[in-house]
Amino acid sequence: MARKLSSIAPDWWDYTTLDSDLIRDAAALTPQRMLQLSRPGFKVVMFDTLEEFYLAEALEYITAWRQSTPDNPVGICGPIGPTEQLPLVARIVNALELDVRDGHFWGMDEWVEGGRPVPVSHPLSFARADMELCFKRIDKRLRMPKAHLHFPTGDLATY
Repeated sequence: MARKLSSIAPDWWDYTTLDSDLIRDAAALTPQRMLQLSRPGFKVVMFDTLEEFYLAEALEYITAWRQSTPDNPVGICGPIGPTEQLPLVARIVNALELDVRDGHFWGMDEWVEGGRPVPVSHPLSFARADMELCFKRIDKRLRMPKAHLHFPTGDLATY
């Protein structure tokens, strides 16, 4: 069975290609029913405010990085959105002087032009956004080295 064509771009797979029954069922979920979807390895968490959500996101980064050691690297795979938590991560690390040098970060997304990821100098680069909103704001004494920041660059097949 062929998938629905995207309303945004026919070659894409996105939310507009989802089955209409799935969209209808999801729209009918109540908050109580959503909480019941929690199971081992998948926890549904509700937040009262956006600020609480972004703080929780920031703390996920920090919690992961604090578990990392040189012989047991731990990190987080970050999408480009939302980005509101990124400056919060830097502020918390700096304010509490948390040493996150052993932590790792894997950027999940990047724009591609001509079959290659755009460089970090590109104004829309996701790596650029991560660097400017978070990593360059972390005190140099506390932040992880560039070798621990992994972004899709060069040959995407190896990434």
